[in-house]
Amino acid sequence: MIASADLFRGQVLRGTIPATVAGIRRDSRTVAPGEAFVAQGRAGERPRHVEEAVARGATLVILPEGDPAPAGAPTAWTADPRRCFARACAALHGSDRLPFPVLAVTGTKGKSTVVHWTWWCLGDGAARVGTVGLHDGRHEIANAQTTPAPEVVHAFLGGLPNRCPGAAIEASSHAGDQHRLAGIPFRALAVTGMGRDHLDYHGTFERYLAAKIAFSAHLAPGALCVVNAACAHREAFAAPARAAGARIAVLGAGGDAALAGGPGAWTLDGVPLPVPLPGAFNAWNAACAVLLAEAAGIDRSAALDRMRTAPVPPGRMERLAEGPATYVDYAHTPESIAGAIAALRTAHPGAPLAIVFGCGGDRDAGKRAPMGAAAAAADVVVITTDNSRSEAPAAISAMIRMGIRGHARVHEEPERGPAILAARAAVGADGVVLVAGKGHETTQDIHGEVRPWDDRAFVRALGGRP
Repeated sequence: MIASADLFRGQVLRGTIPATVAGIRRDSRTVAPGEAFVAQGRAGERPRHVEEAVARGATLVILPEGDPAPAGAPTAWTADPRRCFARACAALHGSDRLPFPVLAVTGTKGKSTVVHWTWWCLGDGAARVGTVGLHDGRHEIANAQTTPAPEVVHAFLGGLPNRCPGAAIEASSHAGDQHRLAGIPFRALAVTGMGRDHLDYHGTFERYLAAKIAFSAHLAPGALCVVNAACAHREAFAAPARAAGARIAVLGAGGDAALAGGPGAWTLDGVPLPVPLPGAFNAWNAACAVLLAEAAGIDRSAALDRMRTAPVPPGRMERLAEGPATYVDYAHTPESIAGAIAALRTAHPGAPLAIVFGCGGDRDAGKRAPMGAAAAAADVVVITTDNSRSEAPAAISAMIRMGIRGHARVHEEPERGPAILAARAAVGADGVVLVAGKGHETTQDIHGEVRPWDDRAFVRALGGRP
């Protein structure tokens, strides 16, 4: 049994709370006798979930303010059930008092790369959490969400050994809105920059931005907040970080953490910076990883040295075939597509460039035409199917085309394999192909059917790379 005073330490709950509970749940279907149940979700569905939880033996029900008390179980109320649940998970698993530093990365693009390289710079036994997966210092573990549900992420962090040198975490906007990381103090927070994404969930850019800014409140006094000098919203993150007692590092050209140079000759504060992947944005990602590792107690020179051998994150500007050079990248926003094309133009000056991409169905339809406009910077555009989900791929392609009007070489090929082959044929052996959108993913969701598909495996099989 768990003392309720320990489980809800520091929280404000109004109502009747038993001295002990056997555990805590947010899914009424999984409640066991003696456990507490925190009711979340839509107001119209909560009474049914509460009834089920009580029937399964819940000995405490926690509700949002204003919900009526159920019969059959002690009841307490909270201003925010999601935050309450996450903080209880933190208390239960000890992620609110970890002996090692937690370093979080938020922003629209670049989170996976920064987290991957930060994890590498931290050294042996370090942990990471993100889109690519979970790593506990020894093993790679599959992860269904960028930032997992509270009961998953807090248990993962709490289960790491005390000798862990640190954990790097991708902090998604969904996690910010739902307070999944509540209770975890950050030694550092990095903000890669803000663009348009996930408006199908957040509704407006302002709400999307607010969900990211919420992570600034997690910074411990004296912690570090790294903001991108090129981000128009950097002060929106820096101001609450300062209020939390954090130090601010503006990273980029003209920033107090000075990033300068160009391909093959990048420097951080005047010292050579190894950058394993093409693009100025990857130079920023590498520099950010070094700063985060330094905030965790790693000597900067040691972090820079480790960056020389940093692995390429799966599906992030990963060069997997030659003749033509073919890259697989997770780019799935207008900004990330534009950045990837610009990076490859710099890395392969004068070479014809093709992009293969699509847009997700049942998601933010407003970014489809802007993604098309960004893709129009390529010499050849091949529109294909991403995860179309319940939508018709042809309807998605039509919306993408609205942003590419006037481009001379636009093709449609709904199957990704033939689309990649068509792009490679169009630019020839001396060209460059960017296969964008799915990155490390190994499935496609089309008409509700999840089928196997792996861009990386397909491109690697074309040959020319190990």
